[in-house]
Amino acid sequence: MKIFGKMQLSKLEGVSKVLVDYHVHGIGHQTSRHTLAELSGFVERGLAVNLAEIGFADHDYYLEDLKFSNFLLLEKRFPQIKIKVGLEVEYLPDQQQSVVNYAEVYSFDYLIGSVHFVNEWPFDHPDYRSGYEDWEIDDLYRAYFGLVSQMARTKRFDIVGHLDLIKIFGHRSRTSVLELAAPALQVIKQCGLTVEINTAGWYKPVREVYPALNLLEACFRLGIPITLSSDAHVAEDVGRDINKARELAWQVGYRQVATFEKRQRIMLPL
Repeated sequence: MKIFGKMQLSKLEGVSKVLVDYHVHGIGHQTSRHTLAELSGFVERGLAVNLAEIGFADHDYYLEDLKFSNFLLLEKRFPQIKIKVGLEVEYLPDQQQSVVNYAEVYSFDYLIGSVHFVNEWPFDHPDYRSGYEDWEIDDLYRAYFGLVSQMARTKRFDIVGHLDLIKIFGHRSRTSVLELAAPALQVIKQCGLTVEINTAGWYKPVREVYPALNLLEACFRLGIPITLSSDAHVAEDVGRDINKARELAWQVGYRQVATFEKRQRIMLPL
């Protein structure tokens, strides 16, 4: 897809921009250790791709493995980039008290709410992709976006993670995804959440960014803010295609990016 013509690119160039990556997994899937040395590799990669801010947001089930003192050490070692501390929280409707505890015990800059399970099925895990055969695809999309709506209504999160993750293996709804996602987008707007442009989708079987262009355009029409993320699980993926995501946001009409500090959203030039 051609995103920008020459005139559009010329407008984008020369504009003061703030590049951020707010979805970085310093531990990955326990593929890295939460040491100053290994975390420094993530930050160094962020500097190499000109990030102004890097947000570490490991999965909540690795919370006990996080050494928060290392974030302070990173700030001292790399004063030229802002280090933000978040957490990606697995939304499970019957297990939400832990989210309250996270917010009370730890001083996070933001919480990402993500849906990876429909009922007890981890739909985005390659080992369980056969589960799609058990669903009528529109019903599955409705169930998924229903969970996204429930998550947003809790008002316990700041960012919606990979909004249309349900498409990860290329299973497309028969009904327009705009129609199926519309109730969730309304709730996201009403509850004041931010949606991330997550570049990892370009590297999944679906080969499409999260959210898809038409959903991103719908977010813009509703006035839903966006932030940028790579969903990096290894250092070399930090900031991957963040400039491409920024160009996409500009195409849609966005001119600001959401950043966070102590759970407060701060809008900066995109």
